[in-house]
Amino acid sequence: MSVFSLPERPQSLLRLQRYRSGISQYTRTILTALLFPTGLLVLWQIAASLNWMPEQILPAPLYTLQTAIELIHDGELGDALRISLFRLLCGFVFGGVMGVTTGLLFALSRTADNWIGPTVRAACLVPSLGWLPFFMLIFGIGETLKFVLIAKTCFLPLLIGSYNAARDLPQKYRDVARVLELTLWQRLRIIYFPAIAPALFTAARLALSKGWKALILVEMIASAAGIGYLMTWGRKAFQLDVVFVTMICIGLIGWLLDYLALRLEKRLMHWAVEGKA
Repeated sequence: MSVFSLPERPQSLLRLQRYRSGISQYTRTILTALLFPTGLLVLWQIAASLNWMPEQILPAPLYTLQTAIELIHDGELGDALRISLFRLLCGFVFGGVMGVTTGLLFALSRTADNWIGPTVRAACLVPSLGWLPFFMLIFGIGETLKFVLIAKTCFLPLLIGSYNAARDLPQKYRDVARVLELTLWQRLRIIYFPAIAPALFTAARLALSKGWKALILVEMIASAAGIGYLMTWGRKAFQLDVVFVTMICIGLIGWLLDYLALRLEKRLMHWAVEGKA
């Protein structure tokens, strides 16, 4: 080693510096994200303090926080969220499985795509609100209605995502499958699923977002439980503090679902990369 060369830093010190840098970056990201809602909260408090609107229309943030604590303590908010999330999970799983299956069917079978594809796509393009009266006549206003409407909403993003990803699969992979004489299940497991995994994660995030909004809609119109119903109850009872609490919860849950899906995508994306290798 030269006299003028500096000694190398220990690996433990380098890891510690990277760890601190990661924490610092994460902290800056969190603070930046909280800056705008904090500003809105301050404006909300100022508007309530100056009585710009009646308290029945614009309750103060502290009063809304007190209402949230009461709803949590009484178990009403927890029960509503548990019911809504269970409905979302059931509808998302069913609609997701059907969407991916149909997308792969259309991608692998030109006959099915030409004969059935246009009808399925046209039916899916009708908004969920447009299907709601028809579904209510068939399924009533019970749990089946919620599951079917959420499944229908989640169906289209995953159908399009899986279809486009499978159709864009490079021809060399198809040639390898044909040369190796792979069965349909082997082609799906070894070639197609790893190849379409990134597109599926993106489509799943979109489906979760759309499904969550569709669930709130149907709970506000035809439900006697859930976070959407709790919002409607607060509006009918002129308890705008309850409405604000449910609005904040809906936004936070929607953001959390998207964040968890993104984290899961980053955690499992190496599986897709290995599958393509």
